[in-house]
Order: sequence, then C-alpha cells, then structure tokens
Amino acid sequence: MEQKDYSGRGWLLVFAVIVGVAALSFIPSAEVFGLTTEEVDILADLRPIEDDEAAAVPVDYVADFEYLESELAAVEQEAKDSLNNPTLSWIAVEETIPQREVLRSDQVKPAYSSRAVPIEDYDTAKVTRLDRFIEKLIDGQDVRIAFLGDSFIEGDILTMDLREELQSVFGGRGVGFVPCAIPFEIYRTSVRRSVSGWTAYSLMNTGAIPASYRDKFFMSGYLAAGHRGSTARWESTDVKAHLDSCSRARVLITSRDTSNIEITINDTLKHNFGVSGADYVRELYIEAPVKSLKMRVLSGNVLCHGASIEGGRGVTVDNMSIRGNSGHTIFGSGVAVNRQVDNMWGYDLVVLEYGLNGMQPGQRDFTKYQGKLCDMIAYVKRSFPDAAILVLGVSDRWIKGDGGWKSMNSVQLMTPFQRRAAKLSGVAFWEMGKVLLSYGGIGGFVSRGWAAGDHIHINFHGGARIARPLADAIRERAYEILVDREGKIIDMVYPLELQPESTYPLRRVKPINEVVVPFASKEDID
Repeated sequence: MEQKDYSGRGWLLVFAVIVGVAALSFIPSAEVFGLTTEEVDILADLRPIEDDEAAAVPVDYVADFEYLESELAAVEQEAKDSLNNPTLSWIAVEETIPQREVLRSDQVKPAYSSRAVPIEDYDTAKVTRLDRFIEKLIDGQDVRIAFLGDSFIEGDILTMDLREELQSVFGGRGVGFVPCAIPFEIYRTSVRRSVSGWTAYSLMNTGAIPASYRDKFFMSGYLAAGHRGSTARWESTDVKAHLDSCSRARVLITSRDTSNIEITINDTLKHNFGVSGADYVRELYIEAPVKSLKMRVLSGNVLCHGASIEGGRGVTVDNMSIRGNSGHTIFGSGVAVNRQVDNMWGYDLVVLEYGLNGMQPGQRDFTKYQGKLCDMIAYVKRSFPDAAILVLGVSDRWIKGDGGWKSMNSVQLMTPFQRRAAKLSGVAFWEMGKVLLSYGGIGGFVSRGWAAGDHIHINFHGGARIARPLADAIRERAYEILVDREGKIIDMVYPLELQPESTYPLRRVKPINEVVVPFASKEDID
C-alpha cells in the first residue's frame, strides 16, 4: 500500500504557528472582564536595545572629579541663593531627650580578648577626624554612621550587631536609614518593609535608569519613583533591644513638581505634607513615638530615597549595601544629593567595606584596585566633608577546586593594598580579615554555621563575631581619650597579633613594602 506524504502539511502547520504568534505582537493591551492583558513582543530579543530601554548590564563607574567640583560649586551657590527650607516638620509628640551622664573610662573600656584588632589611624592632623567622631560619642552628642558595602553586609548583617553594641554604650535607638523600594527582595530582621506602586532603580543597572534620574541617587545606590497611590511602609522590630521605642522618623524625597504626601505613624496618626516643586532633596521630619511609618503619595510624582527610624541621643548606623558592588557605584551617586543629605543629617563616620567583588582567583597585584579605592575615598570626602572615613580590610574568601575548598588568600594578598590606600588618603583602617582568620578563616565560619556554603557570605551569627571586635576597637579609642582626660594610666593594651586557628602560607606581595607577621598557632575562643 502506497504511503501518503504529509510533510507538506507539517510545514504549513509550522508556518501557521509562526504567523499566529507573530500576530500577537500587534494586539494592543486591553481590558477584558476586568482583567488587563499585556502587549506581547516575541521579537524583542532580536531588536537592538535603545538608549532609553532597560539594559540589565552593570556599569563600571569611574570618578569624574572635574564634574564633581562643578556640581559642588552649584550646590554651594544654590544654598546661598535659596530661601527654601529643605526640612518639612510635623511635631506630633515632641521628643524629650534626657541629658546623658558623662561617661567614665571604665564604662567604655572593652572586654579585651585575643581577637582584638585595633583601628589604624593615618590622619596626620593634631586632632584626627576619627578622634572628633570618638569625642562626640563620649560627650553624648548625636553621631551618624554610613556603613557602605556589598552583599557581605546585605540585610543588615554585621551592621545590626555593630549598631546594638554602640547604642548600648553610647546611646541612640532605631534601625536608621532603610531604602524605599529596591529591584529585589532581601531579608532583614531589623525592620519590616512593604511597598506598592513604585518603580525601583539601582546604580548596578544603569541601563534601566531614565536619564533625568541619573544624577539623583544618594550614596545608598537605590532610588524609587512613585506617583499617586504609591505607598511605602517601614516597621521597627524588637529583635535587638535598641531597635524599638523610637521617637522620630525622617523621609528623604525629591519632588520636582508640587506633590501631596500623607504620612501615617503607627497606623493611627496622620499628617499631610504639601511639597512645592524643587529639584533638590527634601526631608519629611516627624517627631512622635514611632513603631511604624507609612508614606502615601496623594498627588504628584515623587522620588524617594528611603526613610530613617531613630530616637534618643547617641548613635545611628545606616546600612547601605549594594549587591555585587566593588565600590565603584560611589561614583554613580550624585555628589550634590550626597551633600544635601549630609547638610540635613550630618554624617560623622563613613565605613567602606569592599574588596570581595574586586578580586579573581590567581590575582596577586591589586595596584589598580588601590588607585580606585583612593578615588573612592576622595569622592566620599567631597560628599561628606566633616566625616571620618574607615576602610575595612577584605574578608577571607575560599573557592572550590578538585581538592575541595581552598583559600584565595584574599586577606594576605589584598589587605596590604587597602591599607596603603588608607595611608595615602590619610584615613583610618581596620583589618577585618584578622578576625576571620582567628577562627580558621571563612571555612571556620562555615563549619560553625556562621557563613553560607559559598564560603564568601557570612550570616547574622557571623556578622556578630565581626561586629563585636569592631565595636571594641571604637571603644578602645574612646577609653584611651577618657583615660587621658582623667589623668589615669591605661592598664591594658591590644595584643600585638591574633593567634589564628590554622596556619595559612603567607605570600609576599612585592608592590607593598610592609612587614608581614605570619599567623602560627591554634586557639578556639567563641
């Protein structure tokens, strides 16, 4: 029996499917039975990306100091010419701050341990910026810390425990700054955030940022665009003792056109802010017992950077982490925006935690990274002119090979370059990697359940192990200043070296002329 050839019909079916699917691209968005259909563009991946389309490709920012100086000149001139008050206030319940007693040296003296790592201050001034920051701490004044970093501190890891350690000694309450909407979800135990109706932008994806927004980013690296109906809600938690019982909230916005914003405190007290149009950052300042803060845009178009929940007199620590960031996004932030926020909030210390995203397996020379770090420090100095700067040495990082997990020797290889950048820039340095190596490196953290299995990222338990020595290093400098004021003699000094749990072979890094003391013995103190 002769078989029929159906191949022609098969090709006709394929052709019909292609034509049908392509035709979907011409069907406009429409509402059907209360549901809205989306436009289909099956050929989108075949078209070139236009300038105004989202391009999920991160940019490697570079410092443009000539443009920076012109921007700063414009900001300073605007401040002289402007009669507008950038802060809009609502005093629902006036905050009463009791006078704190003068601290004594024995109150700030840290509990010394073999994991202590001192801060190295390379500022050559008679009274360094770091010492000015410390003196404000011990005198009971408000201090604000911006902690900039990558995914190592994402979710308030490390900073949550550092904040608690400092607030327990020097005063202050609350979680500090929290962005509005961001392009992805992260888990934070220190604050609950819910948003609706915002378009979120990140400096890590410059192609998605409209041209008119590109100079409107704060150092935090995130910006949210909202309109009528957009809402954002922040709520404190009690996971740490000093996170709740806050007494003020502060929201950072830019409203180029006239807008109306409703603020609700604790889901009960409400207040409307009428905001006139202006192309600079404004602060919505609220005083009241604050457990939750809700912002709703009633009219107009608003750019929101985020909000801060805080209270009392003392320390505020702002976590400003950007995933996948090697620190270059600092150059993408608007120096005018940074300076405007600094004029309102007054940053006293900026911490730079970077390095893990700036190294590759087998890399030994970080001279180029050192130069970029110097530029980052210079950019921060121009953005926050009164702040001390503290560079953190890189963490330990391991990679998996044929023989299992193996250290990249990141601490030994990159740290000298980071220290040299701090020296050249006249700022402070803290060798974070020493703390990790004292536990056996990131592998020791993983084995104890303090870090992820990728042997890069720590968790909240690991963050606490690093936060405590850093807080102790700050307290040690406060102790030294108070002892000097009191005319006493310091009865304890830091150990010269940490004693790590296991030995790592030290490789000499030729570009840096420094003495390196090898780690040699074993100790396990939790």
